[in-house]
Amino acid sequence: MKNKNRTYSIYLGIGAAIGLVLFLIVYGFRVLDFTNDTWLLTGKDLQQHYLGWKFFRQAPWSFPLGMHDSFTAPDSISVLYTDSIPLFALFFKLLSPVLPETFQYFGLFGLLCYILNGAMASLIVSHFNKSKVFCGISSVFFILSTPVLQRLFGVLSENSRHTSLAAHFLILGALAIWLFKDVFEDYRKDALAWAVLAALCVLIQMYIIFMVGGIMCGYLLDELISQKDWKRLLYDFSSFALSFCFFFFIIGGFTSLLASGGSGYGFFSANLNTFINPWRYSTFFNKMGMTDLQYEGFAYLGLGMIVLCGIACAAILVKAVSLFRKGQLRETLKVKKQRNFSFVVSLVVVVFVFMVLAFSNLVYIGHRIFIEVHWPTVIDNLLAVIRSSGRFIWCVMYIVMILGLYIITKMFNKKVQLAVVIFCVCLQLADLYTPIHRLQKQYYGEAKEEESLVQNDFWRISLGSYDKIAYFPTDGYDATQMLQIASKISKFENVKMSNFYLSRYMTKKVMRQKDKIIEKDFKQGTLDDRTLYILDYANAHKYKDMCYMYIVDNKILAVKNPIVGLEKYTDFLVGSLTPLVELDMSFAGLGKSFLHKGWNGQQLGDKGAWTTWESVVRIYSEDAKRAKITIEYQGGKKKGTTTVKMNGRRIGKINNKESGTVTFETKLKLCENIKKTKYINWLFFTSGDVKKASKAGEKDGKGVMIKKITLSYLPEENVSE
Repeated sequence: MKNKNRTYSIYLGIGAAIGLVLFLIVYGFRVLDFTNDTWLLTGKDLQQHYLGWKFFRQAPWSFPLGMHDSFTAPDSISVLYTDSIPLFALFFKLLSPVLPETFQYFGLFGLLCYILNGAMASLIVSHFNKSKVFCGISSVFFILSTPVLQRLFGVLSENSRHTSLAAHFLILGALAIWLFKDVFEDYRKDALAWAVLAALCVLIQMYIIFMVGGIMCGYLLDELISQKDWKRLLYDFSSFALSFCFFFFIIGGFTSLLASGGSGYGFFSANLNTFINPWRYSTFFNKMGMTDLQYEGFAYLGLGMIVLCGIACAAILVKAVSLFRKGQLRETLKVKKQRNFSFVVSLVVVVFVFMVLAFSNLVYIGHRIFIEVHWPTVIDNLLAVIRSSGRFIWCVMYIVMILGLYIITKMFNKKVQLAVVIFCVCLQLADLYTPIHRLQKQYYGEAKEEESLVQNDFWRISLGSYDKIAYFPTDGYDATQMLQIASKISKFENVKMSNFYLSRYMTKKVMRQKDKIIEKDFKQGTLDDRTLYILDYANAHKYKDMCYMYIVDNKILAVKNPIVGLEKYTDFLVGSLTPLVELDMSFAGLGKSFLHKGWNGQQLGDKGAWTTWESVVRIYSEDAKRAKITIEYQGGKKKGTTTVKMNGRRIGKINNKESGTVTFETKLKLCENIKKTKYINWLFFTSGDVKKASKAGEKDGKGVMIKKITLSYLPEENVSE
């Protein structure tokens, strides 16, 4: 047994060493600097994970151990729900008194992912190929798997930098237990292994527990069919479930504050072309058809692995033809079936279930729906827990890779095996050169914190004067706004927020309760002088006379006491009291709140919002029956005109290919109730030629970019007919 353990250690060490080297090649040394956190403040999920750790570190200890109230004050939430790798967060919080003021562990975690992914891959391959060189070279496919490159730190232009999801050693670890089941013959050892994996999933990345659990079910099915081993099923399943519940409770996972799932199942799926679709991760091939949200189901095998699998399939075909000609095919298959029946059946079941979950009820091939399944709402609600179901395809991807290497091992002699795997790894590295170079360019250099939405000195100087930031309504601002505001808050001690970008949304009931408390304070004039309220335009209009309001970086701030040096907020209802209303349509602009429908969702860029065929803006009037509307716009690529209408009445047109400013005069209806649609003025931008182009199959569905809309009050006596 000692010799076996020593042998396993050698294979683990080979893969780990290769993983370490490849990590340093891809990301360099800067990310390993514990005091360098700028690269973690560049937006999206990566910023969420780091801020989750930063606020958790500053908060006092409580029980359950992962809880703090910095993000959902006065309620507490677990560090689990910012995907801040609770295992590391807890460990380094214990060491916090001796750590430097600025400290990040995400670079270290990334390094460990590469090391452990490589170690587990090398060990798995050693199960059927004892060549240390073959195992080491093969581990490269797993270490540089495209989902890990996509997820670990990713690139700024992608919305998929979800660091803890790169812990694929958990998936590989579950597969290793299955393959090395003779090592885990003892029930206690087996149960302990699955309990440890469950604990690691909870303390690193909860989503992976569904994948590991699925592989465990396949393993137990294998044991049931082959050994009728119900005792093992009871031991393993119980230990896995109990370990999950215990650590989930200890870290604070059980909460009524957040919803258990979210909408999106069927959209965050895998495409049928996922294994051959490189997305943005190939030197030689362009992106194939897929929907925008199917980055969750990204599992490109890479050119080298595709070629290796092709060679493996060709070898099987040649072998089958040879056996058929000799009249031995049926007997050979019969022997193989008797020897491996339980394993093959169990593996097929696991692969089938994972594929069904990954492809979901909306099965896409390219841009088109291939199969659409309708099922009861109760099933939809259950599947909401795993709404990003495309991720399950990673398990299938690794099984395909292992099978490919297994077939190469069984079909060729040692020299050919090695030649094939070396050739295919070279192809793989060449294919991944471009995405790896993109990562090197980003992480080798100096990073800059993303703070485009919080540039005013107020956030840097005056924010620390408050104890709490309260969003009203609770869900009134988007994730990017909250991330950048939280980044500024984190520079001050003991400032808390009523909401933050979490991995699960607050329940509607909780948000309503929070909003009622704040609304009561506004109505009764009992605002807290140590709270900074951040409002949406509707509440700003409703309570504009109840407090002091300011506009800072297109965010509406409300406070009990006046603030010197800030621009006072001007109401958005045009009229005699607010004769000039500006709706800025840029990414940070408040004007985006008034977009209704028909805008190009992927093109709400930094400068403005792109129209599609028929795009609508909401306009409100207090006492203005007439107004002058000035539209600043940027031309697009489509020839034609965009017709401008107000409440169905044409007021002018815009040349699609020109940029500039146009002014129209229009009638308005008065707003008697801001929540009633009949009191809203509807401003239409209709780009007919864009619709024609879309029908003709063109992908670019943009008309013109609307940058700013200015409403000027016109007294009735000055209106020219």
